[in-house]
Amino acid sequence: MSKQRGLGRGLGAFFPGGGATTAQRDQPQGQRVALIPIEGITANPHQPRRDFDAAELESLAQSVRSNGVLSPILVRSIGHERYEIVAGERRWRAARMAGLTEMPALVREADDPQSLELALIENLQRADLNPIEEAAGYRQLIEDHGFTQDSLSQRLGKARPTLTNAIRLLSLPESVQAMVRDRRLSAGHARALASLPAARAEEIARTAVAGGLNVRDVERLAGDSTTAKKRQGRQGARKPAAGLSPDLAEVETRLRFALATRVAIHPSAEGGTIEIRYAGDDELQRIVDAICPEES
Repeated sequence: MSKQRGLGRGLGAFFPGGGATTAQRDQPQGQRVALIPIEGITANPHQPRRDFDAAELESLAQSVRSNGVLSPILVRSIGHERYEIVAGERRWRAARMAGLTEMPALVREADDPQSLELALIENLQRADLNPIEEAAGYRQLIEDHGFTQDSLSQRLGKARPTLTNAIRLLSLPESVQAMVRDRRLSAGHARALASLPAARAEEIARTAVAGGLNVRDVERLAGDSTTAKKRQGRQGARKPAAGLSPDLAEVETRLRFALATRVAIHPSAEGGTIEIRYAGDDELQRIVDAICPEES
């Protein structure tokens, strides 16, 4: 059964005429395009994007000075001649920098869940959010607006494990999240740290940034003997990793971090077994999704 792929259909799937010019639109009821004073527009408090690159904004502002705003932003009315941005905050910021006093906007009715969803989708389509912004947007849709990971994955056309792994990054210490936000660490680095105690995650993150370590390097550090010993103590009769061959020990570490749970390899004369621990039905579903994701 194929999933509905929201992102692949473009913004036109969420509001009619989203890609047309003002002259081309026949506006549906409750929706119009207008020139709106910039001072009457405010940013969306639910906007998932928090970091705006100054150089990119200046470049866009220069384009606006030369060519104007070529594509209307999307806003919703929040009072008399007051509007809140649903999608297009970068264009609004650039228009202010360029000295414009008004700009074209598509005005529509949208409640808070719709506003946040459209803002997230617009940003995912037009410019990459950093991984922490993306994760925060997903979490807010789930916690505040009634989405489940399953329904959100179908709405956005993303695999459920992708959402799960993204949201896990928000469990990292704030200092590590800051390194991800400013691109000193990648999402891959951060995922390798997400299951560690806060102090250990911070220590490895600082080492990775200072030494320019790749993701595999970080995985190896995260699975060092100190951390392994602590985990083995919680596993009771689990044999120490030192009892495995170096190759099997590395495979065990890679599986542990790929699945974000306890994994134990038990070799025998004729192969062996792999033991995967899970804490409940939700974690079991996450592990199953990670091992054998549904076809999209």
